[in-house]
Amino acid sequence: MLNKVFVYGSLRTGMFNYDKYLKGEVLESYPGKIKGSLFHIENKGYPAIIEGNSEILGEIFILKDFPKNIAVLDEMENFFSDNRDGSEYLRYIAQAQLSDGQTEQVYYYHYNSSAAVNTNDQLIPVYSGDWLEHMAG
Repeated sequence: MLNKVFVYGSLRTGMFNYDKYLKGEVLESYPGKIKGSLFHIENKGYPAIIEGNSEILGEIFILKDFPKNIAVLDEMENFFSDNRDGSEYLRYIAQAQLSDGQTEQVYYYHYNSSAAVNTNDQLIPVYSGDWLEHMAG
């Protein structure tokens, strides 16, 4: 079973949702990159990944109690495995590239552009691929 998650926004170390949902739950973390297109959702204040070929920077976490922790993250990301249309994000699998050139499979949360909850979102491109850098201004 896949037991790693790639985070690229408010769940990164030191961010508000890391402290709320993951503090004390991470066994190991290290930098990684996945492919996609990164956006800041202006009206919501957090990021989104959609299909693309740019590098998106983030962290890979190995979690202490993966089934419990991923259920908490699914809820935070408004991902409902039995209701894709009603999910704000969908949990996908990606190939993450590590700093040493190795790759590994990770879960990540992909923006569900067809969800009704996302209809009026204002997506601003984050060309650097690093949402934390974008937010630092």
